[in-house]
Formats: sequence, structure tokens, C-alpha cells
Amino acid sequence: MSIPHDHALIDHIEACVERICDMGCAQVYRIIDLLEQGQDARELTGMTCHDRDAILTELKAIMSIYDAREGGPSCKIGN
Repeated sequence: MSIPHDHALIDHIEACVERICDMGCAQVYRIIDLLEQGQDARELTGMTCHDRDAILTELKAIMSIYDAREGGPSCKIGN
């Protein structure tokens, strides 16, 4: 996936990622799971497919830090 070059779009995506992260890691993992299954999350209403792909990539990168910790995240769905 290529990174968008429009600064307004980048700011929009970053703001959305921040709002999602503010919901807590369980919600972040729920949204990641929905997006990976090709489903919509209400938090992404109005976003284009490209926006959703960029948000998914960002969320996965952020949460990979938690995944790398010994024992993994305690809030991950299915744990």
C-alpha cells in the first residue's frame, strides 16, 4: 500500500487512529478484526476503502508493540 501524499488526508487518518486508540486496546483489536474480515466498523463510517486500509495498517503497527511483549497483550480478543 502506498502512503497518501495529501497532508489533509494523512491528518484525517492520524486523527481517526488516535480516536480509536483512545478507546483502549480491546476496541482497537475489535476494529482490526472487523477490518481484516472485510467488515465495517461504525468508527470508520464515511471512510473510503483506501482510508480504511491505511487505518488498519497504522493500527496493526501500533498494536504490534503490544504483541511483541512477553506473554502478548492481555486485552486481545480471544484471550
